Amino acid sequence: MAASVRCVPRAAKLAPRAVAFSLVVLSGIASALTGLESVGRPAWLERSASAQPSAAIPAYTLVGQFPLAGGAWDIGPDGRVYQIRGQDIYLQDAAGGASFSRVGSVPAGTTAGFGASFLSVSPDGSTLAIGDNNFSAQASVHFVATSLLTTAATTPTISVVCPNFDADWDGNQLYVTGADSLTFNSELYRISFSNALGTPVRQTLVRDIGLASGGVAVRNGVLITGTGFGSAAHPTGQIRSFTTGSLGSGPAAGFSSGTLVATALSASPLGFDAFGNVLVGGGDSFGGTTEIGYAAVIDPANPDPTRWLRVAPAGTAITYSAAFNSFTDELLVIGDGVAYRYAIPSPGAAAVLAVGGLAAMRRRRS
Repeated sequence: MAASVRCVPRAAKLAPRAVAFSLVVLSGIASALTGLESVGRPAWLERSASAQPSAAIPAYTLVGQFPLAGGAWDIGPDGRVYQIRGQDIYLQDAAGGASFSRVGSVPAGTTAGFGASFLSVSPDGSTLAIGDNNFSAQASVHFVATSLLTTAATTPTISVVCPNFDADWDGNQLYVTGADSLTFNSELYRISFSNALGTPVRQTLVRDIGLASGGVAVRNGVLITGTGFGSAAHPTGQIRSFTTGSLGSGPAAGFSSGTLVATALSASPLGFDAFGNVLVGGGDSFGGTTEIGYAAVIDPANPDPTRWLRVAPAGTAITYSAAFNSFTDELLVIGDGVAYRYAIPSPGAAAVLAVGGLAAMRRRRS
């Protein structure tokens, strides 16, 4: 699945200026930990002292991994991963752990034979949204209450007709990307619940996104979406931002009216970390670029490609997705059926790194 972050991030842990400086100084060390300093990497993965990640991007450190293959997934508010495999729903036994248990299922035919397009967990964990992954006039998004899941029987769903590729919750509203089966126009939709679960209403918010759908993510009133496969006007991986309050009060907005954030990979999945940095996965294997082999962490205030953090824990020959676990404060980078866990250094650890970096600088000067 193209996964993206579905939890509302907790407040960012702000570091002192000296610590922020140390993260920049030591980003070369972090790049080695993330597997970027591997032999045979593409030229655009080269890094130097004059091209380091933005100071707003933490020095994410690899701390572990767990298997994550075969089915759309998302992170719940308690840090555990929900996943749909066929029609069965699984839940991770412990955050960051290797084992999953079947907790229920949805009726046969809820999704296409090749699996759901997405699974997205509401911020309070009460509802799972599931894209059926069909490309037809009856393509639908299904909603199931987690409290009703049982291994004894299938759990009924509530559905709304909506093209679907990726989705992200914002409160009790679900933002969905997908292509209209009649016009092939990639669009952004909002599904709202006017009262309790049971009255979903779909609204088209953004049109003409590109020739194929990309990801979507929402944080603090800012929505980002992108082009999964592009054109001359909107190349593959172009990401634009909108304020949620500006969408839906009139006709659907054109994608070009959004603010350009960056152009990276295939803009899917998209997400945010706790600091507001943009997470990007996917890959562009068309148009002669063959831009794959990393997940990107981008500071939207400093989106120069030389200032991105590119993370490639399993090498540069595969595509990756990325998500942020707000419960554990970990960046997840997923590739080849494995989720790699990256932690933010604690203030104490960062201070030690800062002292070590300054000491090394003094030794070089002397």
